[in-house]
Parts: sequence; C-alpha cells; structure tokens
Amino acid sequence: MASPSAPLISARRGHRFLICPDAELLRRQVSKLALGLGENVARKVFWGDDEPFSQSYWGELTTQNLFSTPTVLVLRRAEALKAEVWDRLDEAVRLTASTVLPVFCLEGRWKDGKQPVPVFLPKRKLWQAAEANAWIWQSAGLTESTLPKFLDLWARDKGLEMDDPARQALLCALPHDALAAGLELDKLELAAGDGKRVTAQMAELIAPHGDMDFFDFMKGLAASPAKDPEALRAVWARVLDDHLRPGGDKILFQLLGYVAWQARQMWMLCEGEEHKVRMNPRDKPALSQMARRLGRAGIARIIELTLDANLGVISGARRPDDTLESYVAQLSALLQGRDQDRRPA
Repeated sequence: MASPSAPLISARRGHRFLICPDAELLRRQVSKLALGLGENVARKVFWGDDEPFSQSYWGELTTQNLFSTPTVLVLRRAEALKAEVWDRLDEAVRLTASTVLPVFCLEGRWKDGKQPVPVFLPKRKLWQAAEANAWIWQSAGLTESTLPKFLDLWARDKGLEMDDPARQALLCALPHDALAAGLELDKLELAAGDGKRVTAQMAELIAPHGDMDFFDFMKGLAASPAKDPEALRAVWARVLDDHLRPGGDKILFQLLGYVAWQARQMWMLCEGEEHKVRMNPRDKPALSQMARRLGRAGIARIIELTLDANLGVISGARRPDDTLESYVAQLSALLQGRDQDRRPA
C-alpha cells in the first residue's frame, strides 16, 4: 500500500492536458492518471461548455480536502472556455490544492492532423508549463493509423493470439469509436474461449456500424403501442425469433454495439455537435428529435443499460436470451417515456 504522503506528492506534479475527440479514450487516460495517485482516489467532473461556467469549480481546484483524499479534477470540453476563463485558470492553477490533479480535456475535432487547441492557449503559462514538463497527452482517436495499435494492445492485454488475416479482418470491421470497438472486442474475447485464439471468421460477429436496419428496430421500440402496435409487435417477433436460432446471442451483441454507437450520436446531437454526426441525412431529423426528448439523463440511461447488459453476458451472470428480452423491454420503456429510473446525468 502506498504511504500516506505518496498521493500528495503525485498530486503536486502540476496539471494535465488531454487532447482527444473520443470520450472513451479520455476516460481510460483519466483512469491511468487516477492510478498514479494511489488508492481511494476521487474523481470530479466539470464541463467547459456549461453556461454559465460552474463557480464551484474554483473551490474544488484550490480547497484542500479535509481527509487528504487525492482528487482528479476533470474539466471536460475545455476547448469551449472563453479566453477570460483561461486567464483566471492561469492564475488559479498555481494555487491548486496539494491533493488535486487538474485535468483539462480538449475534445474538438482534429483537422488535417492538427490538434484542436485554441489559438490563445499556447500563450498561457499553464500550457507552457505543460509543454515543458510533458504533461500533454494527445490522440486523434481511433483512425486507420491508430486502430492497429488499439487492437494489438487489446490482444496483448487479454493474452489472445491473432494471425495477420484475423488482424486485417478485424481492422476492416471494427468501428472507429473506442466505446463501440471495446464492446465488439469483449464479444470476440468471449468467442475465443479457452483457446485464446482470434480467427478471421470471428470478424463476422462484429456488428455493422453506421446506418443499419437496427435504425428501424429502434424506431419500433420508441413507437407508441396505442398509435403503432404493429411496429412494437415486429420488434418482439424478431426477439422471439432470435431464441430459435443457433448462437442466439448474435443479435444481442449486434444490438448492443449499434445502440452504443447511436447513443453517442444522440449525445452529440443533444449537445449541438451535429457536424460530428456521421449518418444518413434522412435519418438525422428523427434521431435529433429523439435526442432532444431524452435529454442528457435519458441518453446516459441508454448507455448504462447497454453496458450492464454487455457486462452481464460477458461475465456469465446472465443468459444471452434473457438479457436480450430484458434489454429490449427496458429500452422500449425508456424510449416511450415509461422508464422510472431516469437518473440525472
């Protein structure tokens, strides 16, 4: 166990800039930083695009924790901060409490291989200090050039064997989104079994991403039973039919991967980031309407249901067919406004 003073020493090592458009990769990097602070580390998240900017952030940044608990203080979407806020941060970061590690996330799109750093930020002392001390981590997200390393690290961490044909098949099939790709790789780990070998044929298990017929599936889940009973009936017919097929978990993992992708698109639509959404323009208005209706809490609940279902099957705690029924029922209740567990995001 780390000595009581170790977290304090770690927290005094300044601040960090994380530059990446992929929220899942950011989450993983924040987890690594938290591990560096020892055990029982707290994480607190603020948003740079909140209007007005939360005044409680300044207290969290500079106030010493009464119990000396190390804290990773994450500021998401910091690229949205105005110049005057960065001016105040430039001064306040020097007064950071010894138990706090400030983390600034710049999540804008990369253009022509260039990181989305506001033009005025490099003039600030906190940025110059980060450059001098190598406190800047950056990634363009999952792209054709970065996906191979992401895949190889996954195979190494899981102790899986993968020949070149399998590797190439997976690189062609995996989505360029860390959350969706992670869900698909969890499925492949389960398929590899005790043999610990990934084959090229397993790439067929990866759900298609982008525009899919699951869009109609989701619209059926959201349909009102009173107004469109046939749409919801068609959804459950597909679920029941899946129980009769060999390998009945196939539709479940396809659905989980697609819903994870769609939840991310809805989050961006809800946050006014339509330019980041890649989908058929004909379907975007319907998805935008759903995103506005669900709001942050509803979209966060979709992600929670998806992760719970995925973990339940992969851990062996739940059967795929039972999970599919429960997942579809919960999604339907949420999309129709009948969910009683819509927690605030």
